[in-house]
Formats: sequence, structure tokens, C-alpha cells
Amino acid sequence: DEEADRVLTALAGRLKARREELGLSINKLAERANMTHVGVLKLESGARTPMLLSVLKMSKALDLPLSTILRELGH
Repeated sequence: DEEADRVLTALAGRLKARREELGLSINKLAERANMTHVGVLKLESGARTPMLLSVLKMSKALDLPLSTILRELGH
């Protein structure tokens, strides 16, 4: 579905942008989110469809509420 692809691409970009704003490496974010660096990398690159739990872990580690992300994405 085209809209789902657009939302996933925007989500991945927003999470990566926030990580970069905070000056965090992928490894540091993975540590904070209790995820693997490969998992973070795949989410940021859009290489896999994220599970809600993974998005929640990353948003918490980035101090970026999921509600804010969804609002920014227009949902």
C-alpha cells in the first residue's frame, strides 16, 4: 500500500534525524533502546517493517513521544 510505504519511510527518517540531532551513534541508541545495532539500522533504513514495540523502544530512548511522531506524520 502506497500510504503505508510513505508513512514507514517518514517514520524511519524521523527516527534517524532525531538520533542525529542528539548526536547518538547507532550503537549508543541500540544500547539505550535495548535493541541490537542491526535492528536500529534496519529500522532507520526502512529495510524492515517495524514492530510497534521496536518503535516504542526507540522513541523512548530518543525522548520523542510516539504521539509526537504520529502527529508529525499526519496521523
